[in-house]
Amino acid sequence: MKTIYRYYKDTEVSVLATKIECPYCGEEWMEDDMDEPGATYTLTCDDEINEGCGKEFEMHFDAS
Repeated sequence: MKTIYRYYKDTEVSVLATKIECPYCGEEWMEDDMDEPGATYTLTCDDEINEGCGKEFEMHFDAS
């Protein structure tokens, strides 16, 4: 069997994840690709692992 070696210099960022915290119940999770500066995203506090409160809210992303 052949072996290859990879190093830190061989890595690159492929997805940015943003930490989300529900303003109603405080549930936290990560969302991929919600990082467009000046964009507003509509989210629902309900994920597959933990049961959130089910309420909808907006998140505005600002890169500053």
